[in-house]
Amino acid sequence: MHIRDKNTAFEFHAATCGACGGSRSRVLGKRGGEAHRDGVGVLTTIVQCVECSHMFPDPMPMPAKGYGDLYEAPAEYFQGHDIERKKQMALNKLQEVERMLEGRGRYLDVGCGRGEALWAARERGWECEGVDPSPSYLEWGRENLGVEGRLGTLEEAQFPRDHFDAVTMGSVLEHVYEPYSMLSEVQRVLKPGGVLWFDVPNESSLYTRIGNYYMRILGRDWVVNLAPTFPPYHVQGFNPRSVKTLLGRVGLEVERLQVWGYVWPPAGASSIRKRLEYVAAQTVNWIGNHFGAGFYMDVWARKPLRSFGN
Repeated sequence: MHIRDKNTAFEFHAATCGACGGSRSRVLGKRGGEAHRDGVGVLTTIVQCVECSHMFPDPMPMPAKGYGDLYEAPAEYFQGHDIERKKQMALNKLQEVERMLEGRGRYLDVGCGRGEALWAARERGWECEGVDPSPSYLEWGRENLGVEGRLGTLEEAQFPRDHFDAVTMGSVLEHVYEPYSMLSEVQRVLKPGGVLWFDVPNESSLYTRIGNYYMRILGRDWVVNLAPTFPPYHVQGFNPRSVKTLLGRVGLEVERLQVWGYVWPPAGASSIRKRLEYVAAQTVNWIGNHFGAGFYMDVWARKPLRSFGN
């Protein structure tokens, strides 16, 4: 089935859990289209796996023309993102990686986007590679930061086995239609003892739980989880349990998982109601951060010295 939203055509396919692969789920509510206060996106049904608690849309809306059809306007998609702040954050992240590895080596940034992490790796003397499915993002990186990434997905890049000392994925895994496939490939290309870092939203945060309860108070069957057919196009709803499930399934060991984070300002036209809801969301998330139920997760994992297939 094809559905078009503005300039993007979506194909809907039956979905299974992206974390454990299970097929049993329960409906949480609706998201997008008529189930969004601004009417953005296409109506989707959000479900939760009964085995590992992971969340995802079922059926899964996938862009008919591929990832590039969603991520083609860097200035628009990254509106409000401070490039200098992101470059400094990338430098800080690599310093942490260097402490864990006790040195530098080969580095891969998956979903390198505009290239802040590649810029930081170059500055710190790493041998670095990046992959991203958006030609527009890669072009922006070439023109503004002087960095080069490969066009395509990680699986398409076909890097050698046991090749990289470190892999990072900043705000990537929640966008991926087959996270098991991507992390299996990360496990393959990491050297034994190599380090993986990524961050993802915590869809079981205090903010999302109260947000869904608020929708029920308003008499709506909507949820605030995910954004399958409108920016930022999140299709995988992780929480600490499902992150650990997926990492264990591909043969990567969790070293550290920190629940933290912030709530982004609302998109679209401003209103008094939106501003009040944003203040309330910030307050709820502040409380969540103090009780291990913040809106984001910072995850560090490592490939065992003796890994799957060795």
